[in-house]
Amino acid sequence: MLTYTIAMPAPHTHLFHISVEVDNLTDDYVDLKLPVWTPGSYMIREYARHVQSFSASTDHGQPLTWQKVTKSTWRIATEASSKVIARYQVYAHELTVRTSHLDTSHGYINGATVFMYVPERTSEHVRVLIDVPSGWLVTTGLRPLVGDALMPDPRPKINLYTANDYDELIDCPIECGTHRLLTFDVDGIPHQIALWGQGNEQEARLIADTRRIVEIQRDFFGQLPYSSYTFILHLTDGRGGGLEHRNSVSNQVDRWTFQPERSYERYLALTSHELFHVWNAKRLRPAALGPFDYQIENYTRLLWFVEGATSYYDLLLLVRAGLMKPERYLARLSEAILSLQSQPGRHVQSLEASSFDAWIKLYRPDENSANSGISYYLKGSLICLLLDLAIREVTHGQASFDDVMRLLFARYPLNGTGMPEDGAILAAVEEVAGGCDGRFREFFANAIAGTTELDYHAALAVVGLMLVWKRHGLRAWTGLALRSEGQRTIVATVHSDGPGYAAGIYPDDELLAINGWRINETKLNARLAEHQPGQVVRFTLFRGEQLIDIPLTLAEAPPDGLELVPIKAQSAEQQQAYRDWLGLRA
Repeated sequence: MLTYTIAMPAPHTHLFHISVEVDNLTDDYVDLKLPVWTPGSYMIREYARHVQSFSASTDHGQPLTWQKVTKSTWRIATEASSKVIARYQVYAHELTVRTSHLDTSHGYINGATVFMYVPERTSEHVRVLIDVPSGWLVTTGLRPLVGDALMPDPRPKINLYTANDYDELIDCPIECGTHRLLTFDVDGIPHQIALWGQGNEQEARLIADTRRIVEIQRDFFGQLPYSSYTFILHLTDGRGGGLEHRNSVSNQVDRWTFQPERSYERYLALTSHELFHVWNAKRLRPAALGPFDYQIENYTRLLWFVEGATSYYDLLLLVRAGLMKPERYLARLSEAILSLQSQPGRHVQSLEASSFDAWIKLYRPDENSANSGISYYLKGSLICLLLDLAIREVTHGQASFDDVMRLLFARYPLNGTGMPEDGAILAAVEEVAGGCDGRFREFFANAIAGTTELDYHAALAVVGLMLVWKRHGLRAWTGLALRSEGQRTIVATVHSDGPGYAAGIYPDDELLAINGWRINETKLNARLAEHQPGQVVRFTLFRGEQLIDIPLTLAEAPPDGLELVPIKAQSAEQQQAYRDWLGLRA
């Protein structure tokens, strides 16, 4: 068993003090490694850059020599000792769900950022001692080693925990501090919300709605696959995000998120999304995502399913739970379709390619991202929508994508090898839908492995809906997205399907004038409103220090609005399909 101690004796320094004891050593040296990424967030983050003051000794205090052999590997000479103790500090002043954060108000620990491991011993049990300042409590999904209760008093005299292996240790974030602790049960299983920060939240509603989300997802899959669950919720100033774990989650929202209702959606959607990952990602997972190699990228072409299916169901299950009105859900769905259809990159990057390239693209967007790629969250959710409605159509409402999810969850359990990269999801779809003479095989080839345009019309007709495209803004279009920097108007993105791209305008160009008249973004829109598609305008701009004139032929603006509305004269079958889809009573 490896034993970790993590302390925070001076929180204002933002330094966690960590020691790791490694016993039963027989070799001349032992390597300790720190992950370079954290599961659920697919980008190399180089956590070792925050490690400082590393040292090593025997259990009798005799110093041992060591050296770094890679960017994230510390090699300790054992000098015939069977046990070594490594000590180091980790600087933690980045408040995200993917990092760790320590100040005088709390200590949040993402295990991948602080806990080193011995590569050949990641399957061993581990023990963690958490030493916190006086008056602080500890909340985590790790199992306590004191007391017999599943969730003991949150202020035990000794904060001692255990995990079955290193993967479980990394998958249980830890919140330390004077946070509030809200609790509720579902099916006799304890849940707790560790609430750090203050805002406009209403605790009673927070508990009730979070419980309802747990209940609707339990109903979806048939059971809760954990013995306890911890929500770590940070109320911040403008930050947001979530990171799933097997029996817990770390979420961040702006402290004023909880009112009004439209804003409160963000909390509900985030909570629903990350909880759904308990089933889809943490247990039902691509084979490449576990066991993990924490030193390199772990590639899969199935993130469109891991995140896309989760993004599809996060809002849909809110409707079925009675926490979102159907009209609001359709508006959100319209926004998602409009967003994807506004990205030229949908013609360039397939959904499988987007999944595979997550490590280098999704978390590193630039001025050309809209032209070169798509989000596997966004398109993945719409793919699952189309699959769901298609299955409902061919089975006459007797099956749906819900059944695909449950079939895959049963077929690829946590202790199995995970979903194969090729064919597993398609096979489940065909099994649930009854084959359908290659219809779904063609869809997977074209819409998931390829870049064929999605047919929303046929899919939405199944539930009696149709798309109505609208344009609220200017008719004349430049294809430029702008940003303001003080008094300067800067080109942020040049859409590759727009006239600005054809004219040769670049990202980071500073727009000065149109047809000789000085502009800012507001004045530019006013001048464009006086023109028609097909007319030529002259932009004056700075490119670096060079003054340039560029003629641009305006184009017809694409729609900038979309509504999902009922088809006239809906059939009884369409009306029933709509109710079944959204979980509405007749």
